[in-house]
Amino acid sequence: MLIVVRTGRVAEVRAVFDRYELHAAEIGTVTDEPLIRCRSSDVLVCEVAGRSLADDAPRYAISGSPGPFIDADLHVLADEPATDVTLLELLGAPNARDRKPIWRRYDHMNGTNTLVGPGAGDAALLRVKGTCRALALSIDGPGPARVGALDPYLAGMSAVVEGALNVACSGAEPIGITDCLNFGSPETELGAWQLERAIDGIADACRALDIPVVSGNVSLYNERPDGPILPTPVVGTVGLLDDRRDALPMRWSEGDEVWLLGEPAADAAALAGSELAWRRGIRGGVPTLDLPAAARLIRLMPSLAGRGVILGAHDCSVGGVGVGLARMAIASALGIRAEWGGLGGHPTASAFGERGGRVLVSVSPERTADLRAAADAAKVAGSPVGVAGGQGFHVRFGNGRIDVPVTRLVEAWRRSF
Repeated sequence: MLIVVRTGRVAEVRAVFDRYELHAAEIGTVTDEPLIRCRSSDVLVCEVAGRSLADDAPRYAISGSPGPFIDADLHVLADEPATDVTLLELLGAPNARDRKPIWRRYDHMNGTNTLVGPGAGDAALLRVKGTCRALALSIDGPGPARVGALDPYLAGMSAVVEGALNVACSGAEPIGITDCLNFGSPETELGAWQLERAIDGIADACRALDIPVVSGNVSLYNERPDGPILPTPVVGTVGLLDDRRDALPMRWSEGDEVWLLGEPAADAAALAGSELAWRRGIRGGVPTLDLPAAARLIRLMPSLAGRGVILGAHDCSVGGVGVGLARMAIASALGIRAEWGGLGGHPTASAFGERGGRVLVSVSPERTADLRAAADAAKVAGSPVGVAGGQGFHVRFGNGRIDVPVTRLVEAWRRSF
């Protein structure tokens, strides 16, 4: 890693490296000259204009074109009743189930600084020692792979939005991202187009959220005998929580009201690129995302947390609202009763559609008026879902009803790989 240190502060930086037993060496000085000079044993071995290595460097130009549009009729699936069987299937799916068998193999404790570890929330939380602040960290990418096969631009955008929502659901303000772009060969017309469009989606989302891409890497030429991997942009997001006492957990308590912030997404198109659709062999359709609406929600969440309006939060991603509610029930060891009406005539789309930009929050009955007022002022859609309590998961989605004990949700989610 190359870092630039302010004049007069070298000793402070060196002390940090020494504390963690890391080697560091001073190798040069920034000058006013537009030249880069390198010496070895006092012998000049390189002298080149900095512009030659940056603005005037040769560029690798790629160009491509999209593949054929993949259409699909999602209405039959969307109109199916939402059932216990489908919910349990999605909870146990590889993209949704408990990751503990993986993360327990690694040291996930950053010294004594880890406040929220893997699986306990939408984002990990690390204290910033000597302050009341905390950093929220998230890496996200499973959903955008499926979306990437249909629309790589939306996949890049969705990865940024979901990562930002993850840290916002912990109460933190997103302040930067790093990306990892996993694609096939960029030398084919389709591969070049997928890579370019995914980058455009990441860039547009970052502009809308006003957060920088501070680093990144690419993994290209990922090919199998039957073709390239799915276009998979992965985004790591860091957020800042000014007061870690305001951190939001991913849970609810007895008597809490549960609300959905963001559009209900009850239309059939909400299933495009979803885990359920792909498990049913439906790999087409037109996924959508309202980026301005998602940006408003991401900005609202830290404000709600800082003012103590909401008590818990979880974003809706793999498996949609149905799996999101189940995950909060599992984390809370507490059920919910919900009669969710007025969402249109597509019960399975309402339950398991995965359109981004939506969050489940828990709020005490005394603060629901504050929540509604804040959502209205921020121009964020919001609607009550149900009330937390008991040991059963009782949720109605249109003409479909899910009735299952929370213990059964836990069994499905903790299914081994």
